[in-house]
Formats: sequence, structure tokens, C-alpha cells
Amino acid sequence: MENIQRRSPIRFDKEPVQTEYRDGWQVALSYGAGSGPLLIDLSHRPKWDLQDSDLSRFRPFGLCIPENPGQCIFEKGILINRMNRTQCAIWQLVGENPGPLEERAYTEITDGLTLLALSGKGTLELMERVTTLDLGSPSLTPPCLIQGPILRIPCQVVLLRRAGHEATVLFSFPRGYGQAMAEALLDSGKDLGLTPGGEAELEF
Repeated sequence: MENIQRRSPIRFDKEPVQTEYRDGWQVALSYGAGSGPLLIDLSHRPKWDLQDSDLSRFRPFGLCIPENPGQCIFEKGILINRMNRTQCAIWQLVGENPGPLEERAYTEITDGLTLLALSGKGTLELMERVTTLDLGSPSLTPPCLIQGPILRIPCQVVLLRRAGHEATVLFSFPRGYGQAMAEALLDSGKDLGLTPGGEAELEF
């Protein structure tokens, strides 16, 4: 198991300046300073899907699941997104892999999903170009989940942080669309200074 090589669906043209090998993944920690927003590949981060008729009985990693669809919590480096009455997504964004979730209701989906982040100044402007989702709406209180398309691809979209002209937005979608999505985003944000970023450059 230690020799398994796990590969992200994303390949950036730019080489990272700092990397780390972790759980079979070669993780880009930093690409160096950029002048605009960063596109960060977090596909290596552990992810789970939880489905059950009564989500209130679960405490993934000791955390409470939000009661209402669209609500999120971010604690201990773990983001829990309430999707609907019977389903939530769990993304571990910070720290070491917390280990497996053993009950049948959990499905480990790390390798099946692309997880990207846009972070920094210009993020919301870029999102306006690629989605009809209104992430700048004053009615949204981060962290929160909106489900809808980015570049016509259905996504789970989490507004993690919003402060003035800066924001951090996370979005997941099926792995097969990863490279096409990354290239389209980089092209759409070229004039904003969008460049690849590393895990250590993500702003919370």
C-alpha cells in the first residue's frame, strides 16, 4: 500500500517551488507569489459522502452536521456541507488524514472527485464570468454551500471566506472534468492575474 501512486486529475504548466509527498500523492505546497487570485488543486484532500435518513445521529470526527441544506461548518480543519435532507459532504482541508470513517453510511470519495479552490483578490469577479451563482449576495454568510454549475459542470460550491474584494471559494465535481475545468478557469482569469497556487497558499 505504501508504494501506491495517486495522481490528481489536474496538471498545471507551471512547476511548484515546494512539494510534499503525502499518502501516495505528490502535493504542491507553493508555486511562489502571484499578482492575482490563485487556482489551487486540493483533489488529494480526503473527502467523504454521508447518506442516511437521519443525519442527526452522526458525528463525523466528533463534529455536528449542520441542520439545514446549504449550511456548512468548518472546524478542526474539516468542512461539512449539508446538501439536502439525507446527504452531506465532508472535506478534510487542513492537517493530517484523520483516518477512515467506518460506518456503512460513509463513502470515501477522494479519488473520484476533483476539488479546486479559488482564493484571493479577484476571485468573485472571476466567478461572475464562469457561473450564474451569486456568490457576492449579501444574503450568503460564509461558510455556506450552493449547488449549481460552473462552466456548465454541476458542482458543490462552498463560499468559505469573503472579505471585501477577497474571497475563497471551493468547488468539487467529477474527476473526468478536472483538467478541462482548470484550463478554462486559467484562461478566463488570465487578465486578472490568475495563476496556479499550492495547498499552503490557501487563505481561510
